[in-house]
Amino acid sequence: MAKQARKLDRHQLLSLSAGALVVMLLTYLLIAHTPLRRTIPGYPSRETRQAAIENYQKIDSLEKVIDLWAFQVANIQRIATGREPLPIDSMRLAQTGTEPDAEELAVWETSDSLLRAQVEQLDAGQRAAPAPARIEALQGLKFVKPLKGTIKEGFSRTGSHPFIEISAPSGTQVSAILDGRIVSAEWNELEGCTMKIQHEGDVTSFYRHADRLLKSVGDQVKAGTAVAVVGETGELSQALIQLEIRYKNQPVDPALYISF
Repeated sequence: MAKQARKLDRHQLLSLSAGALVVMLLTYLLIAHTPLRRTIPGYPSRETRQAAIENYQKIDSLEKVIDLWAFQVANIQRIATGREPLPIDSMRLAQTGTEPDAEELAVWETSDSLLRAQVEQLDAGQRAAPAPARIEALQGLKFVKPLKGTIKEGFSRTGSHPFIEISAPSGTQVSAILDGRIVSAEWNELEGCTMKIQHEGDVTSFYRHADRLLKSVGDQVKAGTAVAVVGETGELSQALIQLEIRYKNQPVDPALYISF
């Protein structure tokens, strides 16, 4: 009887195990192949998967753009230094080891050709740019050299440096370049002592980075009158004066009218 009972228990255990496996299998099939799978925490929805695919495509596109920019910068450097530009497919082959298809190669060739044309046009324009002409209204004026010194940096026609920098020993006197009236005389942390003089004929002159000023607002001065003293002021680390001349509020090159 005991042996029969044990056999019965084993039979029941096997039946229960088989039943449990069947239930688990059915549960898996039910969840895995029906919309119920979306209720599982952490399971990506269709929208999430679509967003992941789109993000991957965007990243791939951005990588191609960055690669193209890097290639163009490298060619700019080579063209600027007189070297031959890199072949269009050189970076592509180096990165992937595969030949680019015809469509991709055409895009790269077009981009490189446009870039090269822009660089050559800019370079040609800079070489062909004529020297600035003297303004007739200023040619008859008797400008006075503001101080004895050396031009450290000249006037820039691009507007990034609309003045000249004249280096001289500290204590050197700075003179007015024309007769005029002082309309501004002040100090600030960036430019030190600064002065603005209004002259006849819509001409103004600016003197920046002086150590101290010798005249005040409202004073009338003659050409050659000492108005300031050179020093190391503002953001500069050496003694110099920045001289700016404007005609009708437009910067002009002082070296065209004053012999330094």
